[in-house]
Amino acid sequence: MSDDNNNSDNDFPRNPPPSASPDDLRRHGNRLRDEASLYLRQHAHNPLDWYPWGPEALERARTENRPVFLSIGYSSCHWCHVMEHEVFEDDEVAAFMNAHFVSIKVDREERPDLDSVYMDAVQAMTGRGGWPMSVFLTPDLKPFHGGTYIPRDHFLQLVRQIDEVLRTRRADVERQADQVTDHIAAALPAGPAPADAALDASLIDRAVARAGEVYDAVNGGFQQQQKFPTPVKWRFLLHRHRRRNDPDTAARVAHTLEAMQGGGLQDHVGGGFHRYTVDHRWTVPHFEKMLYDNAQLAALYLEGGAALDRPDFTATGLDTLDFLMREMQDPAGGFYGSFDADSGGEEGTYYVWSPADLAAAVGEADAAILADVLGVDERGNFEGTGASVLTRRHDLGRIAARHGRNLEDVAALFPRHRTALRAFRDQRTPPGLDRKIITSWNGLTIAALVLGYAATGSTRYLDGARRAADHLLARHRRADGTLCRATSEGRAAGEGVLDDYAFLADGLVDLFQYGGDPRHLAAARELIDFARVDFARDDGPGYHLSGRRADAPLGRTVDYFDSVIPSGNAVMVRNLVRLAALTGESGYRDEAVAILSGWHDLLRRGGLELAGWLDAQLLVAGPCLDVVIAGDPDDDGTAALLRTYRKVMPAHAVLARVPAAGAPDDLLALAPALAGKAARDGRATAYVCEHGACRAPTPDPREFELQLRGAGGR
Repeated sequence: MSDDNNNSDNDFPRNPPPSASPDDLRRHGNRLRDEASLYLRQHAHNPLDWYPWGPEALERARTENRPVFLSIGYSSCHWCHVMEHEVFEDDEVAAFMNAHFVSIKVDREERPDLDSVYMDAVQAMTGRGGWPMSVFLTPDLKPFHGGTYIPRDHFLQLVRQIDEVLRTRRADVERQADQVTDHIAAALPAGPAPADAALDASLIDRAVARAGEVYDAVNGGFQQQQKFPTPVKWRFLLHRHRRRNDPDTAARVAHTLEAMQGGGLQDHVGGGFHRYTVDHRWTVPHFEKMLYDNAQLAALYLEGGAALDRPDFTATGLDTLDFLMREMQDPAGGFYGSFDADSGGEEGTYYVWSPADLAAAVGEADAAILADVLGVDERGNFEGTGASVLTRRHDLGRIAARHGRNLEDVAALFPRHRTALRAFRDQRTPPGLDRKIITSWNGLTIAALVLGYAATGSTRYLDGARRAADHLLARHRRADGTLCRATSEGRAAGEGVLDDYAFLADGLVDLFQYGGDPRHLAAARELIDFARVDFARDDGPGYHLSGRRADAPLGRTVDYFDSVIPSGNAVMVRNLVRLAALTGESGYRDEAVAILSGWHDLLRRGGLELAGWLDAQLLVAGPCLDVVIAGDPDDDGTAALLRTYRKVMPAHAVLARVPAAGAPDDLLALAPALAGKAARDGRATAYVCEHGACRAPTPDPREFELQLRGAGGR
């Protein structure tokens, strides 16, 4: 038998030689085959000679004076898969790229710092961005051309043109690359800030007014052709309502939450939310499910349920948490990153239903009426397939009358059959699951799970948050205080960015509030203090996205706009304010005020696009309460006060729980402000304070609730 017929992956070099043919790379794998990232490994058998980002690729580009093709995406990205199949699996494309470029593949979820800086470059060059991101760089990593998804024929024509231009007019290319790089590195404009900039209520008022102007009064959400949930904006608006009792804002929030939970954005059978909808009525989603969306939406619905007295919102938030714990929690405690948009190579087929599917799942007797409940008919609503994305926004009273059924029976129909629908759907090819555990997204999830406990008192949510936190602190935090960005199958990948420190600290503070373990407060404070130093900007207020030791080819960037998640800077400001309230150490709040003041001009111009910052500004403007409940854990009075705090679920407060005799020494070392707060006259006692000034201590849950709500806690 010949060697060619006896080859195995072990016979092929771990790093294929530059002369490896496309056929060799396809059969044996390229340099991505041993990477931790699922996204990189999805490209491991492309005939393209991919490199991961690292010294080997960068040195080859410099040594051979080759341009770099940088492709950035993530595992659940539909168009990333399309470009792989159309372009990166093509032999002609691969042969040309392997001969003329150094091709680097980056998982944006592992390297958000690289994604951010090169996305800025693509947007500067083209006016738009997205994934897959396709960027062409000089050997010294300066971008000179970029785009997103590029079809096969266009891509091949483009790379040939780039090769020719580099051979004939290289100076022009390098001049353009310098211009793009200078644009990215340019200092952000900062206007003069008034002395009380951090307390400037007009910034918040203008953002709320702008939200009203772009609000979609018919469909909920904002006026967009495609509908994105943007939970950071709606949580800010909800918090503003709680401070100012704004019925118009409350109505917009409620309408939007109703629209999202009733439309196709929510997976009614399996739980959780998809990424966005491709239509303006919240009906047909882009089907990927991201951990960060679901964590934030769970928190939004739980807080909305408490603030707006809407049990249906609370139920949606809890159902989302149940989905996360059932489908996305690793046995060791952390939470996975995402479900793919595609199932068996097609988008959406796992999730859509026909009338015949419903009949097969639940039987003929209930199928017709269930189809009406779930918006399923023979025409379908999904891309002309005759199948439907499920919705739950139809009038149950009318459906009951049309079918001659009792309203209560109709209302109970879907909950009764949901398990059967899930079992039927589970027979289909499921979407892929990226088991990458990302530090910052897990921080968001910890915070959401804690709110699940607050809403229900069920310790399963608190236990889920503890397991995730303990996993991250044990596996993602190193002895020197640094965090890794992510782990895949236990393998660390990427240095932690600002978001990882900020979001994990935020979740740990929430876990300390409701779980009461000083370890979590200590870890949160360590992360915040580390980030204040390692990520601090030398040229102004706030923080860089990457730490001082990270490789930053175009310099360390500042990520300030809130997008699908709040910016790390905004969450750091929130952390500083809350840590000041817990500890009584005013230096944290002073730093938050300085950052907000320094960014006043950007906040004035950015408005609602900086909703996470404005939410932090609400805390600075006050009230931001430090609340202490002093009492033994098994005391009925302590339990009653804790139930009151959970019922209000105040976003404008932080809670510390101490024994009846007062805080022990280890907790006092973390939070000196707890000194002197103990149970009075043998009864559990609540203290509600702000900047060291306390209202009358009370053992009465009703008075405690009035104190919380009277300070903006509707």
